Amino acid sequence: MDCDLLCEDIGRRQKSLNVLLDVFSETGLSGHITWFANENDFQLTKNHQAFLQEILRRGDNLGIHDHFESFKGVYKREAIRKFCHRSKEAMERWLEENGYSVKFWLHRNGCLVQQPEVYAALKDLGYTGVSEIWPGKQGVDRDGHPAFDNRSVPIGIMPYRHNEMNFSAWSSKEGHFVQIPIMQMFLKDLNYSSMERWIQTFEERSVDPGILVWVFHPYEILDRSRQRISSEAVGILKSHIERCRSEYEVEFTNVKEALSEIGC
Repeated sequence: MDCDLLCEDIGRRQKSLNVLLDVFSETGLSGHITWFANENDFQLTKNHQAFLQEILRRGDNLGIHDHFESFKGVYKREAIRKFCHRSKEAMERWLEENGYSVKFWLHRNGCLVQQPEVYAALKDLGYTGVSEIWPGKQGVDRDGHPAFDNRSVPIGIMPYRHNEMNFSAWSSKEGHFVQIPIMQMFLKDLNYSSMERWIQTFEERSVDPGILVWVFHPYEILDRSRQRISSEAVGILKSHIERCRSEYEVEFTNVKEALSEIGC
């Protein structure tokens, strides 16, 4: 879950988080979710402390999610480092003040931005896990600046290691970072045919277990005006979870659990 809340009303943001927590509890996914907290944009340590307390109580993973639109497509290592340090420091300070010893190792760039200078900054800050590569896709950030181009990366790849410069070298076996590739972005239009191709690729390569990363955001369960919770969207989420389990025998895990399964 990328915690881009994209709603001005703090109460409405909290309600969307609460509904997701309820869904994950009802479907037995508590403790098996990874939340990437967008602290710089939404100040979860100030505005959503009860949410943070609850996901930590459940044993969910907690990473950090930074968006870089303010840099207007120009990425400099030191500027990015200072920006990302602010969110990491705020989250770790809150954790310490609340009796937790979690240290942040997991990060996702907003809009899946992939740049050597950004990865160099993340390395400076001690991050070792990242998740931006979306095989077969390309995209821009919210302001239209190029963010990533993974059209040459094949689907069905597993987590791999890389350094600052070779982040798309999906066959790499060494490096500072472990990259956890993404199978699906967004909630509503879960592409089952794509999932089937990923699973087929795993079978052809004798990969067991295979890792399928599905990313969506709390704002996606709000209606189009973002004024209230969409019962339709919540129903779609529950339907996807059930279908993944019953039809594709998916076992839901958080990132830490998944990497542990493959010894990474």
